Amino acid sequence: MTRVLLLLFACAATILSCGPDLNPQKYLIKSILSSSYEEYSFQHKDGRIQRVVGTDSISLEYAYYTDSTSIKQFNKAGKLLQRFQLIFTGGKLTKYKIRWQFGQLWYKDSISFGYSGGNLTQIIHKSSLLQTTTLNNNLTTLKRGTGLLGVSYTNEYEGVTNPFSGVYWLDHFLLPSGFTTTLQPLALARYFSKNNIITSTSVILGSTQISRFSYIYLHGILPKAINYELETNKTKVSDLVLVFDIQYTPKDSFGSAP
Repeated sequence: MTRVLLLLFACAATILSCGPDLNPQKYLIKSILSSSYEEYSFQHKDGRIQRVVGTDSISLEYAYYTDSTSIKQFNKAGKLLQRFQLIFTGGKLTKYKIRWQFGQLWYKDSISFGYSGGNLTQIIHKSSLLQTTTLNNNLTTLKRGTGLLGVSYTNEYEGVTNPFSGVYWLDHFLLPSGFTTTLQPLALARYFSKNNIITSTSVILGSTQISRFSYIYLHGILPKAINYELETNKTKVSDLVLVFDIQYTPKDSFGSAP
């Protein structure tokens, strides 16, 4: 799923005959065309995602409860591959759970989130604590430890609204590999941030990696396409394509399930 984590920002909006309403909060994602040429179609009801279906035959199905959201991921044969659960307290995401199959066995993992004054201040994964800071409703830093043994992630944002803020789909917080998982800081930043990331810098065991993102916007409010540059220890790889296109549709067009 690593390539899917980078698919989060492209789009072409449905243009009404009277012209677009330049309020990004009034649009929902209709489909995403990834850099791998796979397309993912979003089905909504009452403004919430009900199903995501991909041309790679991966699908997600959503169920909503009073204080949680349950998501199941299937393959083309209809086999259940993974389960996700988002648990909320007072409207804040406080726990994330994942179950996945490797071989004949099912494994599970989770993340806990802590808040202070309504702001995310810590992420706990496998008894490891990451301290976090937010600025203007954007997740700006995640840190664990100090010195050469420390780990840090620093994000910078631009002023345009992030259409994936609070949206959970294939941009998974934990990426399963065999019987274990790897934390995905960029996925967390996209979920918890109001604006679009333009730079993300990670420092792990003294090694620095910088991801720089550039966007093409439709009407200046919705990301249409995204490129990126990756710099690792001062070696750059530029002109990389993350996403080709996302199409949007007005929220009021989803009064009932399609």
